[in-house]
Amino acid sequence: MSETPSASPADETRRSGTPDLATTARWLEAKYGFVSNLAQIMAHSPGALNPWLVLEHYCRFQSDLTERQRMIIILIAVRDVNYCWPHYMPLAGTVGLSQDQITMIRQGRVPRDIAEAEKIVCQIANEIVAGRQVPQTMYEDVVKLLPPRQIVDVAILASFYLAMGALSNGLCVEVEAPEVLRLEQIHHKKSIGLA
Repeated sequence: MSETPSASPADETRRSGTPDLATTARWLEAKYGFVSNLAQIMAHSPGALNPWLVLEHYCRFQSDLTERQRMIIILIAVRDVNYCWPHYMPLAGTVGLSQDQITMIRQGRVPRDIAEAEKIVCQIANEIVAGRQVPQTMYEDVVKLLPPRQIVDVAILASFYLAMGALSNGLCVEVEAPEVLRLEQIHHKKSIGLA
């Protein structure tokens, strides 16, 4: 992990003027069943961590997109992020994405064997993640298939997970141990009603 000390539920040490990392880590563990390495580092800035988690919850569970659309966008945004890919790639199968589709998404391509709305979602997310404006002709196709809220939600998800990737890369966050990743997968499956 980075040189930034992490927050752990067992950590009882607290320096003057620093956030109570152990309390934050215990709260995260109680809420999610695990504490990610990224959250442990972000616990140093609780004023940022809490709204970050609220936005992540919106992106994952409250946006007006299907589970598949959400996962497609997430995969596009984190496809080149060593920390994020092992978190989200295993979850893609829970929403019915095949290994071939996942591979194409990771390559920046649009799978041909997905629904038309999902293809449009891929195209928009690819443009946003690349830092490009959505071309007018593509946008004209988008508004025929998606209502305004879904268009905005695609942009929010792509931007949020792109930011997550930049943050985890910038802070040199290491991937968690396999048992922590399994806990995350269990939490995700419960959250979408699969466990």
